[in-house]
Amino acid sequence: MKMAHEWSQVYEFRSRYTFSADTRKSRLIGALFPCLAGVGSAYQVLASAWDRRHHPPPGELVDIDGCPMHVQSDGEGAPTVVLETGLGGMSCAWAWIRPETAKFCRVFSYDRAGLGWSGEDPAPISARQTVRRLRSLLHKAGAVPPFVLAGHSMGGLLIRLFAHLYPADVAGMVLIDAVHPDQHLRSRAIAVHMRTGFRMLRAMPLLSQLGYVRLSGFFHAWADGLPAKEAAEARAFLSQHRHLRTTLDESLAWGALCEEVRRTGGLGNLPLAVVTAGKDVLPGQPELQSELAALSSDSVHVAVKGADHVTLVTHREYAIQVVEAIRHVAGRAQTLLTQR
Repeated sequence: MKMAHEWSQVYEFRSRYTFSADTRKSRLIGALFPCLAGVGSAYQVLASAWDRRHHPPPGELVDIDGCPMHVQSDGEGAPTVVLETGLGGMSCAWAWIRPETAKFCRVFSYDRAGLGWSGEDPAPISARQTVRRLRSLLHKAGAVPPFVLAGHSMGGLLIRLFAHLYPADVAGMVLIDAVHPDQHLRSRAIAVHMRTGFRMLRAMPLLSQLGYVRLSGFFHAWADGLPAKEAAEARAFLSQHRHLRTTLDESLAWGALCEEVRRTGGLGNLPLAVVTAGKDVLPGQPELQSELAALSSDSVHVAVKGADHVTLVTHREYAIQVVEAIRHVAGRAQTLLTQR
């Protein structure tokens, strides 16, 4: 009986010790996570401050309705080319295209509110507000209409809405692997791809605050191929909470933007170039891009072999072909303006 009692005490001791050890381990892990989160947050704050000091805006900040908007211009001559980025894009992404375009006409690039070097706008994102703000920015920055509008990805939707709202201000258009407003409705592969990307974006603002996005280099591939200076700028913004939160907000406004563009109709005989990626093309994409080329009776359609959706802009050998499309449309627009 005595031995049984002693074994009972040993078992009770071991059980208490095991429970106590497991409890301590859980408490340690519970305390460690906020500590790591705190360290990550502090790192993010310091790194963001470093970014602001070492990556000043290359252009100028223009106040539009209380929101400082970053705009950069290069070159001379008409017609003026305006570059519009895709979802979550920034002006430094045009590092290859802007200077080459500036060799034959004046070219403007800018950052939408909340992205890149532009300030935040507390109002909800609206496609029409974005387009109206761009027009005001171009006027204040001294850009002379009519413009040749070049839009990449989602930027293609925005410039189509611009042309619909202000047709007298537009002399031509270049759609660079642009979004078709019905693509997620007519291609299951595109719909799945978009849902996956948008779902991923939901976590990015929080993860950026904890320093994870910066430490992991989550979006660094989006800047690969750009010149060193612009690649560093792009990677810095793609790690910042404000930029990623605005990117998420733009994705949440996607359906409304597509609906607005769906009602815009065709482009008549407006000079148009459609430049599409030739690599990693999803089912249904070629047909949808052909429909974009059919928006105008004066259009060309070029597929760039080897370029995917991102590298079409960020890699010089592909970006040069985008510049040639801009040159073609600018030349057609200038001829038509001269004939008037």
